[in-house]
Amino acid sequence: MFPIPGNGGVCPALGSAHLIFFWLALAAYGAEAGLRLVGVAPKRGTHTPLFAGVLLQAAFLGLRWGLSGHAPMTGLFESLTVFSFCCAVAGLILCGPGETEGAFVPLSILVLLPQAAAALLDKRLTPLYPSLDTPWFASHVGLSFLGYGFFAAGMALGAVYLRRGGEAVYRAAGKSVLYGFTAFSGGMVCGGIWAYYAWGSYWVWTPKEIWSAIVWVYFAALLHLKTIPEQERWPGWTKRLEMGVTAAGYGVVLLTFLGVSLLLRSSHSF
Repeated sequence: MFPIPGNGGVCPALGSAHLIFFWLALAAYGAEAGLRLVGVAPKRGTHTPLFAGVLLQAAFLGLRWGLSGHAPMTGLFESLTVFSFCCAVAGLILCGPGETEGAFVPLSILVLLPQAAAALLDKRLTPLYPSLDTPWFASHVGLSFLGYGFFAAGMALGAVYLRRGGEAVYRAAGKSVLYGFTAFSGGMVCGGIWAYYAWGSYWVWTPKEIWSAIVWVYFAALLHLKTIPEQERWPGWTKRLEMGVTAAGYGVVLLTFLGVSLLLRSSHSF
C-alpha cells in the first residue's frame, strides 16, 4: 500500500492516477470491438487492441492491488473489471488466426460490456472486510473469474461453430469448457476453505453457493458427454447440439455471477 506519511491513508494523486490505465483499457477494448464489427482485424494477436487492453488492465489491477493492500476483487466495480480482464485473457489463449479468429467478434463485445458497465460505477478504493482478509478469498475469486472468462470464450466459439462450423473451432470450444471447469473447480475448493475459516463451515447453502454448484454440475455433465465415444452417445447428441449447450452455459454463468449477487441477499451480494 502507498500511504501518505503521517496520515495512514492512500495518496490521492496515486489513487486517481491508476484509473488512467482503466480508461485506456476501456478505450482499447472499445477499439477492438469496433474494428472487429467492421471487419478489420490484425493477423497477430499481439498486434491487436485487445492485447494492449489486457496489458493496460493488468497494470491497472496491479496498481490498485498495491494501493489498497488487497486483491482488487471486492465490490461490483472491481468484479466487473476482473471479469472483463479474464474474458480477454481467455480469448487470447484460445483464439487466434484461422478458423477461431471469428470468435473475437462476439468475444470483443463480451469483454467490452463489463468494462463499460464498470465505468459507470463508484471507483473509490475501499477497505477489506476482516472475513475477506485471507489468501483463500483472492484464490477463490480469481480462479472463479478465470473460469467465467473461459466460459465466455466458449460462448463465442460455440456461436461461431453454429454459424460456420470448423474442427479447430470445435476443439477450441472443448478446451474452453475443460479450462473453465478446472479453474472454476479450483475456485470452489478455495471458497470452501475460505468459508470454513470465515464461518466455520465449508458449505453454508447461500443462493450463490447453490447456483455455483449448478454451474459446476452443468459443465461437469458437458465434459462427461464429450468423453463418451461417438457411437455410444445419446441419440441426437451432435457436435452442433454440444456447441449450443456450450454457448448456453454462459447464460448460467451470468445468472450466477450477476443475477444472484444483485437480486438475492447473501454473503456474496455486491
